[in-house]
Formats: sequence, C-alpha cells, structure tokens
Amino acid sequence: MKKAILTLAVLCGIGFGAAAQSVMSNGTLKAQFVSRTVNDFFPYWKEMPFKAVPERTITLITDIDASLLPDSVIGLPVVVLDNENMLRKRKYRKLTREQVFKVNVDTIAPDTIDVNLIRWEVSIKGKLLEIAVECGGTMGYIPDGRFVYDAVEKRWKASFYEELCEQKEKEAKIKFKYQ
Repeated sequence: MKKAILTLAVLCGIGFGAAAQSVMSNGTLKAQFVSRTVNDFFPYWKEMPFKAVPERTITLITDIDASLLPDSVIGLPVVVLDNENMLRKRKYRKLTREQVFKVNVDTIAPDTIDVNLIRWEVSIKGKLLEIAVECGGTMGYIPDGRFVYDAVEKRWKASFYEELCEQKEKEAKIKFKYQ
C-alpha cells in the first residue's frame, strides 16, 4: 500500500514538474503569462494614489521576444529591452530618470509559476547608471501574477496582485484571530 502511494506521489510530481518545465521551455506560454500579468498590473497600479506608473512609456527588461508581448498598455507604448546594459545605449535627452520594470518568471513549485514586475528607478548621470529597486512592501512576498496548473482540468489558472493581496489579508486576519 505504501509503495502504491509513493508511486502515485512520484507520478503526480513528475506530471506537475513537466507542466512547470514546459512553461519555462515554451517561450510562447511564458510570454502569455507575462502579457496577462502586464495587462492586469498597470491598470491596477494606475489607480493607486502614489505615482506608480510611468508617464511616457512602459519599459520592460526581459528575455522574452517583444513580438509576443503587448504593444501598448493603458494607452502607453511598451518598450522591451533584452538586458540592463540596453539602458546605457538608450538616447536620453532631458530625461535623466525613468521607471523600468524588470520581469522575473520563477518556478515556485512544480505546478506554480510566479511573474513579478520589479520596479526600478533608473538615473543616467554621464556614464554612470544608477538603479534604485522598489521594496516588496510590508505584507511579505506577493507576486504580480501567479499561474497554478490544475491537473484535473489540465489548464493553468491565473491569480493577480489585487486578488493575491486580498487572500493574504484574509489569511493574516484568520491567523491573528487564533493567536
């Protein structure tokens, strides 16, 4: 009996692992996850009382093919850079400060992929490139997009920042209530 349960657990793990690995090796699926996160992230952050969204363009640093990502979000053009060194090559006129979003796609568990858009404040002073990275906040780790593979339905289910924050708040209230 124990052997059968162990075999089943290993097979399920292999199935979930294959799902997450297929995302990381499949550029199109990875790009879809990033696109969905970008399309959810910026409209939500545009409504925040602090100045969280750039005014001119949305600049993403990612290795994902730019043709697979949206051309514009919330009426702003999306510019995709391959790496941080591309910032140095950009032509800056009077603009010496810019918000840039570094895209991270991470496998959190065999069946869970997180997409994070990490906000950088970039300053160019002559040949010096200064980057200030936004902190994660006081609620702990909350991804901007989370994609969980449902093995029963054989599809990826998405949750985004606002929903994940609400879940985290509910968990904190329950934990506080029982302490």
